[in-house]
Amino acid sequence: MGAPILTSQTPVQCGHAGTGTHIPTALRVKVAGSPVAVASDQHVVAGCALTGSPTPPCVTLTWTAPALRVKASGQPVLLQTSMPIATGPGIVLPGQTRVMAT
Repeated sequence: MGAPILTSQTPVQCGHAGTGTHIPTALRVKVAGSPVAVASDQHVVAGCALTGSPTPPCVTLTWTAPALRVKASGQPVLLQTSMPIATGPGIVLPGQTRVMAT
């Protein structure tokens, strides 16, 4: 069974509660009116709690485990099961649940 496709409205965080903002590149493919997130897209992080520690705060999220079969603009789409990585693993919060992919 598939997993929900991420869109620019799906909330994502770094592992330190910083909020990730999606910068979409596949603007022609939309789910529920929002651009889908693809593996090459950037998610810029704001509010990472590591700002006062010796470890640098999270700035952007990179992704692992995108969809194997579904692509948008030639790039694999990101799924609810994809893993965001910054300074450690991030968190994908529940988003849309109607459109699934594998």
